[in-house]
Amino acid sequence: MRPADRLDGSIALARSMDFETVAASPLAIVPNDDADTRRLMEALKLGEVDHAVITSSTGVSSILELGRSCDVDMIGMLNRCRVTAIGPSTARAMTAAGIRVDMMPEEYTSAGLVNMLTSMNVSGRTVGLLRSDHGDPVLVTGLREAGASVLEAAVYRLVPRPEDEGLAALVQEALDGNVDAFAFPSALTAATFIEAAELMGVRDQIIAMLNERLVAAIGRPTRRKLESMGVRVEVMPEQATFIAMLVAIVGYRAR
Repeated sequence: MRPADRLDGSIALARSMDFETVAASPLAIVPNDDADTRRLMEALKLGEVDHAVITSSTGVSSILELGRSCDVDMIGMLNRCRVTAIGPSTARAMTAAGIRVDMMPEEYTSAGLVNMLTSMNVSGRTVGLLRSDHGDPVLVTGLREAGASVLEAAVYRLVPRPEDEGLAALVQEALDGNVDAFAFPSALTAATFIEAAELMGVRDQIIAMLNERLVAAIGRPTRRKLESMGVRVEVMPEQATFIAMLVAIVGYRAR
């Protein structure tokens, strides 16, 4: 289960690791030109942002699209700051777009970003966060507690699609016993999958089935969401990346 812009690449990656795949896109991605985004753009233009943090490769593509639609040089403005990528896939997307990557945390999570940035003494600094509208709040609260001024902009929105035909087909495949392992890449994806089952009238059956299969969560927020819905999580990789989650599934099944 991956956003539409990452689905084909994720399928190819899984197949290269000898997985058979059943795939769907539970979330639509919509670039978000709202007041917070405009405020951050203006701060970047005026050179008022010390650190810029980008939390996904989808954020990179959304930044580029917003720059084109608003006729502003987002790449040039970002490169005037110290720019941080949350992880390697984001860093690769930034480099390909011409956005400089100055830093990346050892742990590719919001908590990892907080640990890295606070160790650099961001007190009195302005940090611009370019992320989704479902970002982990720990990033904002952690930086503010460290004395930073935080400008948060949801440069894209994640819109759940529980009624998506592909997602319904995946739910049915799962009910038919054709799925051995489930890789959940976000808390919202997990919630949307369960909501799709609820729309089909099979929520309890899906949760019972998941608890008989191998369930992987990409990180702690996803794990917490699944467990709050009654789903047992067996696998969580050390690094919050999709490939690390697939590798962790392979390792678990080989035990």
